[in-house]
Amino acid sequence: MSAALERLERSDLGTRAFRTLRGLGYGAYYRLAALNYDRELFSRRNRTPAGTFRCYEPLNRHGDDRMLAELEACCGPSAVVYDVGANVGIYALALATDEPDRRVVAFEPAPRTADRLRANVRLNGLEDRIDVRACGIGDERGDRPFYVSTYPELSAFDRAGATRWGASVADVRPVPVRRLDDLVSGLPAPDAIKIDVEGAAPAVVRGARALLERHEPTVFVEIHQEGLEDDAPAETRAALEAAGYRIRDREGYWRCDLRGG
Repeated sequence: MSAALERLERSDLGTRAFRTLRGLGYGAYYRLAALNYDRELFSRRNRTPAGTFRCYEPLNRHGDDRMLAELEACCGPSAVVYDVGANVGIYALALATDEPDRRVVAFEPAPRTADRLRANVRLNGLEDRIDVRACGIGDERGDRPFYVSTYPELSAFDRAGATRWGASVADVRPVPVRRLDDLVSGLPAPDAIKIDVEGAAPAVVRGARALLERHEPTVFVEIHQEGLEDDAPAETRAALEAAGYRIRDREGYWRCDLRGG
């Protein structure tokens, strides 16, 4: 066997070992988190660049999150932020906790995760600042099958996304999907939008075209590609550029502003 083939074999073995260990670690964490949320055994202080709050997560989340830090820096004290893909609410809680006049609309399609988000909001007494919407955001209205992953953060509207990293599908249920263009008429207009929706970002942007052109919010997009079948970053970039946005590449995310803004 040539040296090149030996290196490739070692690399493949290392990759498989890493993925196995990652799967075991995530599985243990999610089981512990599920137990704590279900029984609300203990809450802990979660420190982030945007603010500190209490939550039921076992470990500190987003403690050095650069996208969260930049999002906080671009938002004024009375800003309105749409958190698309809010998960258990770390971004929403961090942005709202120290700013009594700031409002966050948090969209989370996974039913159980949305319940955890509400629990964290109640824990901090932020019901008047964080509006939780249990729905998906996309470019068409209606109910769609939602694949609940054994790794909750991978839950998605496609099976491939929900089964990455060794995860499996725990449940499939219909979840409502709405367009931001339709919702904005009943909500305060956003100054900023954060999008963290695995491979669904292109549909989120396409369904917000009129909102983006009219209200010109700053958009932050968490970039996801590993294990996804389509080229979501390229599609998202095309949709944002079609809406007149300039994309600034960061490490792991984009900041997007209207051209000339």
